[in-house]
Amino acid sequence: MSDLAVAMLRKNKKGIRAMKDPYAPGFWCSVTILGTLTAGYFYGIRQTQQMTQAVQFLYAAAAVTAAVALMGLTWIAWQQLHLNKREVRQGRTLLTIWNTKVALRRVETVFDRYFWGSYWHSGRTFEEVMGELKGTPLEQSLDALKRQCRALDREIHDHHHHWLANARDLSSVATAMARERYQLDLCEPSSTGHGNTAVLNRDLEVLVYTWSARLRSFDHQLDELERAYH
Repeated sequence: MSDLAVAMLRKNKKGIRAMKDPYAPGFWCSVTILGTLTAGYFYGIRQTQQMTQAVQFLYAAAAVTAAVALMGLTWIAWQQLHLNKREVRQGRTLLTIWNTKVALRRVETVFDRYFWGSYWHSGRTFEEVMGELKGTPLEQSLDALKRQCRALDREIHDHHHHWLANARDLSSVATAMARERYQLDLCEPSSTGHGNTAVLNRDLEVLVYTWSARLRSFDHQLDELERAYH
């Protein structure tokens, strides 16, 4: 579990603790009202009727109040049990969402380092020259994102595997960019190949825009899902 996910979970637990015992004020208000009415009625009977009738009424009122209180406590306990289960499920789902966000940030960081940083240079391996990402840090981070998206799909019971599809889309764009980038670096800057280089540049620009758009869309969708579970 990442430090970011732990911090966000602690913040959410504070909000959950504030939601506990939502029925306690209503319960104690009901007890107070019943007690006041019973005492007032008992006092009235005592003033106008015999003491024996007042005591009998007091016993009857106490029995009714105890029965109502027992039913109220049973209902509150049942509601609290369901509330606790819902909070546990909510916390687990939020933690999965935050871990997916962390995995997405990792992909974004490794992608920038891989394509635009010092890690990139042509001719590293045969697989990379052929446009493969096999064994690279970017492939590892994308695989970690896919695993996290599978966990998120299971957590929210998404049978269409929406989040895994998003991760696979990012992986396919990254693979296409690796192929275009290596072709661009390996293309000789001769006068006869200038047209091909321009086409490759345009293709790479389209892929960069596609990557950025899908990354932003992925992030926004995670934000919306997180708000839905808060």
